[in-house]
Amino acid sequence: MNTTEKEPPIVRRPGANRPRRVFIEPAMLLVMIGVGLTAPITIQYVNHRVRQKYNLTSETSKSNCLNDSDDANDSSLQDQVQQEVTAWSLAYGACGAFPMLISTTIFATISDTIGRKIPLLISNFGVIAHCLTVITVAYLSLPLTYLVIGNFVWNCFGGYQLFFSVSLAIVADTAKKRQRTMKFIILQTLVMCGSGLAQVGVGYWVDATGFIPPYCLAAGLFMIVVPYTIFIIPETVTTKQSICFGLTKFFYSVKILFTSNKSRRRIKIILLFLCHFLVFTTVMYFMPVVYLKVLSKPFCWNSVLIGYYSASQPIFAGIGLLCGGYILKQCLGDYGMIIVGLLSGILLMIGVGIATTTEEMFIVAGIGALRNIPFAVLMALLSKTVDDKQQGTLFAFVGALEGLGLFLGPITLGSLYKVTVETYPATVFITMTGILLISVCLVCVLKYLELRHGSFYTRLDSSDNTIQAEDDGNENARADDSMDHQ
Repeated sequence: MNTTEKEPPIVRRPGANRPRRVFIEPAMLLVMIGVGLTAPITIQYVNHRVRQKYNLTSETSKSNCLNDSDDANDSSLQDQVQQEVTAWSLAYGACGAFPMLISTTIFATISDTIGRKIPLLISNFGVIAHCLTVITVAYLSLPLTYLVIGNFVWNCFGGYQLFFSVSLAIVADTAKKRQRTMKFIILQTLVMCGSGLAQVGVGYWVDATGFIPPYCLAAGLFMIVVPYTIFIIPETVTTKQSICFGLTKFFYSVKILFTSNKSRRRIKIILLFLCHFLVFTTVMYFMPVVYLKVLSKPFCWNSVLIGYYSASQPIFAGIGLLCGGYILKQCLGDYGMIIVGLLSGILLMIGVGIATTTEEMFIVAGIGALRNIPFAVLMALLSKTVDDKQQGTLFAFVGALEGLGLFLGPITLGSLYKVTVETYPATVFITMTGILLISVCLVCVLKYLELRHGSFYTRLDSSDNTIQAEDDGNENARADDSMDHQ
């Protein structure tokens, strides 16, 4: 008598055979509006507190450069303020990135077994606690050390990166393979536009009411996302296990992601991960460096100008991502889209590095409008390379790499800017340009491998019908085997 082992339950994508409903995008939009409100004014608040320490608050609303005086003592004091603000910015970014790396990897990976909702809620509770911490520090004028500690605690809950990673997994759960590139472009556009819209007029708001009200609004938005996640967002993981089971499966899932060489995917995944890491580290740390640049001479921007610039960057990037992504998809392949986006980022880095006037800074923002296209396309390529049951693990590792980028960015690029700010501030932007050029070379290598080994990427280019037919064939084979044993 033949016996067969009972197969483990298969996690099915409930949206695979029907049009996808829109449900994660509103939550992502609210989260990014909240993050967009708080991210730029955090550095401004640190700058404000450091200037208070040196009694340099008399002209804050008009200028950040001591009335643009050319006195040697004033210039020396301004440089001292700039270096201290840079040091606090470095500590704030670095202390949060490392716990984000670990927590995002764990929570996003086990979302394949415990479901997607729990990690989303964990991320929301963490960011709410962070907002309340900043409000307390600002209201009581506590030492800036508490601000760093609050950021550390927030990122122990995964930071905003956990919410984004799990959202990507939800999109991958429910979107067909051939639709994922545009779905990820749309989600990335919401990220850009949400953070950009939040910063329109925030400079006037800070000048009129201080730093606390924007954080109160952000906390309120994050609180709205909590019931939306519980009651509106449906669960896309239909077969769930306990948290303990998810933790025990964590290391096994990560191992399978890299040891499995199905369709010769291993080298492809490694190169895609490396490219994504380099691009993310460079582009994401671009804005913090720009904030430090425009707070000093020759720009001396106040909070209003910083608010306008902070809004223009993601809005331009969002428009470029959606419109440029749609147009480029009609005439270029995935790798061509990535290269165009990287070239846009390279022009942006060069332009900001040599810019000396406010007008030039805003013009250059438009030139770099396509720089976020590589993010969406790289994630779509990665998602289409692995099985449906590995989407959470995949995006967990993407989140981990992004957390590592957020950790290394301040340490490397931030330290480089701190060292060269008095000699040649453009050094850090030249370095960023070089990193993006390396990414272009990696994309060219991937394209070369595709041309040389056609079957190397067969699975990527397969249509949904072919893949579905293969799945149906496997299911029929299992059913026939079961009948034979009976």
